[in-house]
Amino acid sequence: MIVFDVIVDGTKVDTLRPMTSKLRELTHFIEQQFEQLVEKYGQNVHLNRRFEY
Repeated sequence: MIVFDVIVDGTKVDTLRPMTSKLRELTHFIEQQFEQLVEKYGQNVHLNRRFEY
């Protein structure tokens, strides 16, 4: 399963766990969530992708 850690100012704040692994749906989900994260935390938001077993 692919998960995305939300990094703000070098600190892990949250983890996004998409319900799908299809590339098109995953891309749409991440774009949508990233817009909301920028509104919530400001411009210094980064996503770090990792695999979780």
